Amino acid sequence: MRNLINMVVFEIKDSFRGKWFYIYFVIFFGLMVGFLWSGITASQVLGFTGLSRVLIGYIEITIIVLPLFILISASRSVVMERELFILEYLVSFPLSISQYYWGKFIGRFIVIIIPIYTALLASLIWGLTKHFTIPLGLYAIYSGLVAALSLCFLGISYFISSLSQRQDTAIFTAFFVWFFFVILLDVGILGLFLQFGINLNLVLAMALANPLELFRIAAFSLFDTKLAVIGPIAWTLLSKIGNNGLLIFSYIYPVVTGLFIGFIGLVYFKKNDYI
Repeated sequence: MRNLINMVVFEIKDSFRGKWFYIYFVIFFGLMVGFLWSGITASQVLGFTGLSRVLIGYIEITIIVLPLFILISASRSVVMERELFILEYLVSFPLSISQYYWGKFIGRFIVIIIPIYTALLASLIWGLTKHFTIPLGLYAIYSGLVAALSLCFLGISYFISSLSQRQDTAIFTAFFVWFFFVILLDVGILGLFLQFGINLNLVLAMALANPLELFRIAAFSLFDTKLAVIGPIAWTLLSKIGNNGLLIFSYIYPVVTGLFIGFIGLVYFKKNDYI
């Protein structure tokens, strides 16, 4: 257990030394500051103003930017250390491959959520100074959705990193995975499948299987309980499983998927030449 914790601390410190973390932090924290400074809290969308309006804008950015940063940065984590012989140095210590792998996984997860949670905390503090109504429930649910989404794509990233032999291969694969999910993100594109006679249940299953689409629907259901703005696919999903079922599935599915795919990456990593 101590070795695992030490590996987590090592990964966090190593991430803080990387330029990618500060770019990542500036983007997510800067976007929140930009939303607050621009006066977006005074605008109205779906009947929401104040911090709820800020969350709507932040969700739209998170859907696209967060998975890309996770995939690009984390997919090269293991393969980079293998190429630079850092992994060979680390395993010379009394550290098992599982402790190394999950230590990096947990440490990177903590690093990923720090900028987002810092930005959300800053917006809450700003809202208190402006005497806005603080939607703590929305913030809590949204924070959980972000953590679940991050865990899902982190598992995919470490799976890619375990299978890749070179950093450029890992980055290309990660970008392709991100692009694939983004293509299937827009429910308008999913709606095209209906035009070709594909079964409705299959289309709904595709929407639920895409963690980005699932996050999008669940996040916006916090503001528009009928999901009238998003489209017919989201509305159909909501009518079948309900708001509570949608939120529960939005937590469980990404977490289980991320951990499962990450575990497969570990199994492959152990069975192959990892030095």
